[in-house]
Amino acid sequence: MVTWASLAKFINPVTFTIEGSDKIGHFIAYFTLTIAWTLFFFFSEKMNKSLKQSLIITSMICILYGVLMEVLQAVLTTYRSSDWYDVVANTSGTIFAVLVFVVFKSRIVRFKQNKQEVR
Repeated sequence: MVTWASLAKFINPVTFTIEGSDKIGHFIAYFTLTIAWTLFFFFSEKMNKSLKQSLIITSMICILYGVLMEVLQAVLTTYRSSDWYDVVANTSGTIFAVLVFVVFKSRIVRFKQNKQEVR
């Protein structure tokens, strides 16, 4: 979904009159992406990663992916423009997601342990 939103040509683009509103969209997209992938790595039995490992892997992937999407916008499209402030918004969303995990670490780890004990 993030790839499509980053590279697609919109027929009727939505325009906002709020300055920087697209940066909020970038922040939310990468916050959500980071949360989803961290949970996947952490709760996947095949991956068997700690929360710290999951956060490191996911944050690195999401930040590099955000940079890649901006580069591809500049290289592959004529209808999208690359903006390094978007990279800042993407990275900020990822960092905020990591901070959320750090704050709720004990609860998340406890939830996984309880889930495993039930089995």
